[in-house]
Amino acid sequence: MIGHILDNRYKILEKVGSGGMASVYKAQDILLDRIVAVKVLHSKYASDHDFVVRFRQEAQAAAKLSHPNIVNIYDVGYDENAHYIVMEYVRGETLKEYIEKHGHLPINTSIQITFDIGEALEHAHANGIVHCDIKPHNILVTETGRIKVADFGIARAINSSATNKGDNSVLGSVHYFSPEQASGGKIDERTDIYSLGVVMYEMMTGVVPFEGDTAISVALQHVQDDIPLPSKYNRRIPQLVERCILKAMAKNPDDRFQSVTEMMSELRMAQGFVNTNKAKGAPPIIKNNFNTQKIQPMKDRQEPKRKGFFARFVDSISNHSKKSIVIGMMIVFVATFAWAFFSFGNFWSTENITVPDVTGKQVEIAKNILKKKNLDVSVKEVESSDVPIGEVISQTPSGGAVVKAQRTIHLTVSKGNKGEEVLIPDLKGLTMDEAEKILKEIGLSIGKVKYESSDSVENGHIISQNPKSPDKVEKGTKINLVICRKNSDETKPSKALPDTSGMSLDAAIKALQDAGYNVGNISNLDSSKDQSQAKVTSQSQQGDSVDLSVEYPSAAPAADPNANNQEQAGTTHTGMVNISVPSGASSQHVQIVVSDDNGSRVVYDRNQSGGDSISKSVSGTGRTRVKVYINNSLVQDQYI
Repeated sequence: MIGHILDNRYKILEKVGSGGMASVYKAQDILLDRIVAVKVLHSKYASDHDFVVRFRQEAQAAAKLSHPNIVNIYDVGYDENAHYIVMEYVRGETLKEYIEKHGHLPINTSIQITFDIGEALEHAHANGIVHCDIKPHNILVTETGRIKVADFGIARAINSSATNKGDNSVLGSVHYFSPEQASGGKIDERTDIYSLGVVMYEMMTGVVPFEGDTAISVALQHVQDDIPLPSKYNRRIPQLVERCILKAMAKNPDDRFQSVTEMMSELRMAQGFVNTNKAKGAPPIIKNNFNTQKIQPMKDRQEPKRKGFFARFVDSISNHSKKSIVIGMMIVFVATFAWAFFSFGNFWSTENITVPDVTGKQVEIAKNILKKKNLDVSVKEVESSDVPIGEVISQTPSGGAVVKAQRTIHLTVSKGNKGEEVLIPDLKGLTMDEAEKILKEIGLSIGKVKYESSDSVENGHIISQNPKSPDKVEKGTKINLVICRKNSDETKPSKALPDTSGMSLDAAIKALQDAGYNVGNISNLDSSKDQSQAKVTSQSQQGDSVDLSVEYPSAAPAADPNANNQEQAGTTHTGMVNISVPSGASSQHVQIVVSDDNGSRVVYDRNQSGGDSISKSVSGTGRTRVKVYINNSLVQDQYI
């Protein structure tokens, strides 16, 4: 093959090595002018048509892998009865050569190499590829110390081909065989985990777990014999690391780590206990390395009956020291006590409280009821198509239970559903602001508002509603409310009626409430528009209630660039701003802000007494807008 050019592109330069499946050559990619490695399959595989088809499929799948710890596959081809794979040429040595050169490796070095191999396997498994032949011979250590895993998909192709032909023989390297490979069982990701455990074993001890004169005898030991403890050869291997190795090499795949990710997580936890001092007197390296080959399956040894959960739990506890068991029990006791203390209330309280039943009530009302009973409240919201938004679905402890003071009552509250139709919540007992907030969350709004006197409902709270709860209505429906308004002397206003004409609706409502008046009916209120843009045009007093009429600013017409009367830039406008400061607080902050082509500026900024009248001349260049703020609330907005 030396000097031969495959497919008029890859010139064979020299032979690098040979294994059980293929020979590896160093070659030059003439097209891209780079050095590559070419693996040419042995003729016994090249003449097998079924294998060739499977081989190409697996090699092409492996070529899709892209990871810094995986040797990249560039091309798959066939030329003059030679099936070959073109891959990345890695300058360095195999992990097997590295172990033979250095003896058993330091614990931290071994774990770091395991992490690198694990990341490569994690990526491959995520893409549905099982290596099937993880061993130090297929792991390369570059000149810069990077770990790269080679031969993905090749062993898998041979094993799949054998299975399709009804041949139970399985390919692999017997020293790193999993029991299911030796017995012709099902191969999956856990097969690679077993082989990775053997590689860890060899890195930390310098020897493989099983030795024999023939490949059959070694494979038989993987199936039947217990694994010699790694600490037998290297006493510096920490116990937690040793457990990771033994779990990875469990005979039954169900007893192993179920994923490489799980194995890496446990190994990282064990790494904190690693002693990094290098052990002396490593045992000699075994030179009898069996190449990758096919062997006949071994008979499974009879699996011992698996222990029950309780027995496994007791065994896991017995593996810990007495000190760690005592500390763990103390932590569990303290955590349980703290949970019970904070969950079940004040243990030292002599006050026993009967928990009121708040199911079906609005959550705000339920909270007030429970807090008045000296109970704490925890709220969890869930979607519900059967219970209106804000209502309590259930509570724990239930109503009627007797608990200590400060016990936390857990409420499950409905947050409604997201359909076109919604359940109307029960608004009785809420304020108008609370009701508006709840309705807005589910796409409803407040309609007409009436005021009536009631002895059973607090002033300003809702007496009744229409439609009633829990009727189902479409989103956008308006809910009419009847709100309690007391007629007693306590609720009569104590201040003069402020003039709210020209104010924004929010500022007018606040001014009236500050003066002790109730807001009655609001005419022309449009729930589809922004309430902050509504401006009061007139007011009408009905006893201690004031009815308001509002209007919304009309949208400014679009500018017509062809209009002959379009305003010229730089035109100066002058106007007079008249302000009536609402009665109420003795000192109220008044600001006038002018915005024109030159920007925004404050032209008036003073504190005024309630009832004062202000006239201010303002001017601006171009389109001029004047805004008036009283106590930081916008009350006028106009153009001059």
